[in-house]
Amino acid sequence: MKTIDETQVKAFLNMENVIEVVNNLYLECSAGQIYAGNRIYMPIRGEENVGQWLVANSLNQPFFGSKFSSVFPNNVTMGLLSTISKISLYSAKTGELQALIDANYLTAIKTGASAAVATDLMARKDASVLSIIGTGLQAFSQVLAIQEVRKLEKVYVYDVVPERIEQFISLLEKEKSHDYPIVAAASGDECAEQAHIICTCTTAKAPVFSGRKLKPGTHVNAIGSFTPFMQEIDEDTVLKASKILTEHVDGLWEAAGDILIPFNEGKITKEDVTGSIGDALTKKVSARDNDNEITLYESVGSGVLDIGLSIYVYQSLYEEEKGN
Repeated sequence: MKTIDETQVKAFLNMENVIEVVNNLYLECSAGQIYAGNRIYMPIRGEENVGQWLVANSLNQPFFGSKFSSVFPNNVTMGLLSTISKISLYSAKTGELQALIDANYLTAIKTGASAAVATDLMARKDASVLSIIGTGLQAFSQVLAIQEVRKLEKVYVYDVVPERIEQFISLLEKEKSHDYPIVAAASGDECAEQAHIICTCTTAKAPVFSGRKLKPGTHVNAIGSFTPFMQEIDEDTVLKASKILTEHVDGLWEAAGDILIPFNEGKITKEDVTGSIGDALTKKVSARDNDNEITLYESVGSGVLDIGLSIYVYQSLYEEEKGN
């Protein structure tokens, strides 16, 4: 059994190759070559802290696996990560544990890459102003991903803790792909007013901006909500969205509070969800029909992407060792 740490994971995953792998995994999933099982999430002593398990099985690689993530929002006050993830990769032949993989970086870059694939499908081709709400690892990954698929001219950043904004901007200045201004926004609503693309990357249980502030043609990546009781974007945003895509539609109805809350209130129906990213990639559904539509990518996590990327890391490491 191998133990693969974050340093080893980072050696094999960069945004460019992860976007390609994620795109291919969506196509493989649509073709039935890899599939996800039901997720389990469990509030830990109340709704503030959550444990979540995602699982997937590959039919064209000899592996299946599970990812466990703990989300403890108050960790940031103690200088700890709010989200901690580990992946267990198993042999599909024997069921034996093959690898235990640190997955904080893998999760962040995977989520960013998936949003990049969604953004490339759903955002206007001339979209150039990005707003980011939240300043954690996921938010950082979102900027690095979206600058791969759109020519950014300006980025707005907002967080409820002002000190985090400047730290985030300083880090991003060192990693941005080309010269564009990165500015601190005064509020989530300012982010929404300015954006062609807006990404919400928080652990908030209440909406972080007003959907009334969105301009026609805006694309929204809703990244933070992954339980039925989290509502990071408001009902106005959901109701305005002409297209709603997600990783896997079944997973959305298990976990996406952004969608489940208005659904349970009778404000939307299941038919209002357009389909999956794989559906859009294979042209089963349209991701955008015109430049005035507001579009929404609702991310709740994907065992297919987690396990597929862990297989990629495991095989890359194994092949490198064989070559030495």
